[in-house]
Amino acid sequence: MSKYIEKIERKINKLSINTVVPFSKVKTKDISTDTLRKILHRLHDKGIITITGRGEFKRIEPFSEMLFVYGSLKKGFDNHHLLSKHAKRIGKAITVSKFGMFEDSFGNYPYLIPVPQMRIHGELYEIHRKELLEKLDRFEGYPDYYERKKILVKTHRGTVRAFVYIQPHTAIPQGQKPLREWKANTDYKVKQLEDYLETAIGA
Repeated sequence: MSKYIEKIERKINKLSINTVVPFSKVKTKDISTDTLRKILHRLHDKGIITITGRGEFKRIEPFSEMLFVYGSLKKGFDNHHLLSKHAKRIGKAITVSKFGMFEDSFGNYPYLIPVPQMRIHGELYEIHRKELLEKLDRFEGYPDYYERKKILVKTHRGTVRAFVYIQPHTAIPQGQKPLREWKANTDYKVKQLEDYLETAIGA
């Protein structure tokens, strides 16, 4: 499959940007129509083309941004499905600078604040399509709730600049220790909820 993908991608690179063409424009004799369709959908996910309609696509300007995630977008967590397409997982990463990471009252999600407490462990992704970053902005409530800014993170590939969602104006919560890494700990979340309800009822 990889050699066919490279062959189709070479043909696509000869096309004009943003000109809509039929799938047949890049078909070769040794590739079936079904295989061509699968290849073009894969290239769409990689951000090489945009499929505009049934049997049509256009070559687009390349898009690539790095994103550091530390909460529910991580692999194995509730909202990871938002990154399942149009993003490539680079691997585990850690912030170069120190931040404060805390949880909401119910332990549903963590958030970063710009206070130098500890280096944060998370994951790094390469975003291949602009519309995915825009979708994540809406999901995270940017720019009203979160700020999206670039920071330095370390990975097995070295140090890179990556976007991260951060709450710039939130104060350190009382009675909560900062986290280095957010984990899927169901028992802990249940206790957080019980403590919150006990406090609320007691008040």
